[in-house]
Amino acid sequence: MISGTKNILKNLITLEMANNHMGSLDHGKKMIDEFFDVVKDYREDFNFAWKFQFRDIPTFIHPDYKDRMDISYVKRFTETNLTEAQFLELKKYAESKGFISMCTAFDEKSVERLVKLNFQIAKVASCSSTDWPLLDVIANLNIPIIISTAGTSIEDVDKIVSFFQHRGQHNNDNDNFAIMHCVGEYPTKKNNLELNQIDFLRNRFNTVEVGFSTHEHPEDVDTVKLAVAKGVTMFEKHVAVDTEQFPKNAYSATPQNIKDWLISMKNAMEMCGVLNQRYHFSEKEISDLRQFRRGVFAKRDMKDGEVLDQESVFHAWPNHDDQLLSTNFSPLTLSRNQKG
Repeated sequence: MISGTKNILKNLITLEMANNHMGSLDHGKKMIDEFFDVVKDYREDFNFAWKFQFRDIPTFIHPDYKDRMDISYVKRFTETNLTEAQFLELKKYAESKGFISMCTAFDEKSVERLVKLNFQIAKVASCSSTDWPLLDVIANLNIPIIISTAGTSIEDVDKIVSFFQHRGQHNNDNDNFAIMHCVGEYPTKKNNLELNQIDFLRNRFNTVEVGFSTHEHPEDVDTVKLAVAKGVTMFEKHVAVDTEQFPKNAYSATPQNIKDWLISMKNAMEMCGVLNQRYHFSEKEISDLRQFRRGVFAKRDMKDGEVLDQESVFHAWPNHDDQLLSTNFSPLTLSRNQKG
């Protein structure tokens, strides 16, 4: 494991560049700059990762289809491809801005490049979640791995989790491996978000971190609140900078979209409060509740040192300052010298 990566997956927000650099080094740096300006104010609350995608175009695309520019994604992947040197320059630039470096590799040669360029986290896309030849290589990486599960049957998710928990560097190391609920619909309609899958996956794999890879409309700031309320602390979102030369797609978020999204997320976190422990009672809450509690009153004059019991007192409201309250009237808290 790379030094310092333990728990790197906690409170992790990944900004997915994908091919939105559009094959331009300058545009890629522009994206990093503009999103850095947004996330820099949230560094105390989250770890931010910048994610790339690697495809070894000569081997990834079948030889019979490599010139088929009439197929949209053959055209997009080919025309936006960067050289290894350009990817390295972008990676180093993102790291210089404080981003954790992450990469999705779609083929075995791309895994080799991911290792060569020393990425800190590896991502497996939903479409590759059951690509067992690829997973067999990825499982032996010595860095944290995150796997998205869109369109993957629960039987296959069971196999994936078991595979990574028993293979390579991830054997019994659940801080170094995570899965993400994801819906592979771009953008995802609200009624198809299936957010209850977060609870389902967490309950089924209770030792594995479960995140949310989001594809809802970029202007949607409600979905993230629900995910936070379900306990999600690891998110991934596609991002883009919209320009006349490089217009963005329908599901990628602009810097302003991400700013609004983070504000909504932070508000939801504040509303949800602490996890896995009882919350701290504010002085105002204690004061507000006390005024409505019943006080303990003596039915008759009491002698000094006389023991209070249920026969000698009654309980009524309102209470008085510094008065014994009904909530404290028990054999463990009574004082022999305290009068009603």
